[in-house]
Order: sequence, then C-alpha cells, then structure tokens
Amino acid sequence: MSTPENKIAELDEAAQAELNKVLGTALGVAREQLEEQGVFLPFAIAVEPATEENAEPELRLLAVQPTEDLDDPEADIDAEVMMADLVQLLQDQRDSFNAVAFVSDVTLLDDATDAVHVLAEHRHGGSVAIVQPYTAPDPETGIWEFAEPSAEGGQIQVWA
Repeated sequence: MSTPENKIAELDEAAQAELNKVLGTALGVAREQLEEQGVFLPFAIAVEPATEENAEPELRLLAVQPTEDLDDPEADIDAEVMMADLVQLLQDQRDSFNAVAFVSDVTLLDDATDAVHVLAEHRHGGSVAIVQPYTAPDPETGIWEFAEPSAEGGQIQVWA
C-alpha cells in the first residue's frame, strides 16, 4: 500500500485551524499530565465537525486500555501496542472526525532527552508532526522545562 500524499500546504484556513486546535490541545494535555503525574500514556485528541446543535467543533479525548500481560502483571506497558490500537480506533471512527492528533512520550536518542510527540492529521490530507523536548523538574524547584517544539511533515494514517 502506498503512502498518501501529505497535502498540508493545500489545506484551507478552516482545516488549518482544526489542525492547530488538536495540536495545541494535545500538547497542553500532555504537558498537564507530565506536570501533575510525571508521566502519560498514549492518547488522541479528535475534533468533531460543527453541527446544527453545536456551532463550534467539539474536541474529544480518546484513549485505549493498556494490554495486560496475565503471566507478568508487573510487565511494562507497551506504548507501541497502545498507539496501534489508537490508530485502529480512529480509522474505524474516521467519519466522525475532521482532525485527529496522536500523542506519545518518546525518547530522542540523539539528544538523550524525553519529548512529547504529536502527530496530527486532517481528513483533507494534511499531516504534521510536532516534537517538544522536556526535562523533568529539578527536585529543588519542581519546575518542568519544555523546549520550543519543532515541526515537520507527518505521515497520514487515519485517512490513508
């Protein structure tokens, strides 16, 4: 199967606004979870189209249950499996959304640091990935440090 063309530059203003909405919300939720819990599991943010009842598009947070290893209840959670489950969930429900963003906690090996990774895509063919490195808080100050996010073209998965 070939990879669909990323048409990010061709998206109209409304589609760009929806992508920005899921990206901003995704980064905000991830940052909030890190600051409150010190960790977060993969999740997704999706924007539903506006309807007659709701003039503004609605945002939804979607998550999947981590798979449990019955033989080893202490086993680490497999974030890759969770992300694959999220992609499948959103592919199955893609007609309900205009834009989605997948969020995961990653390690940047070249920089030896952790980062929030967000992959957002729009039903009209645009996709962008954002990476925002972060540093856990200094024990004395308790303040998390978040670097400036960087963006690059993303891979389309939901509307492929």
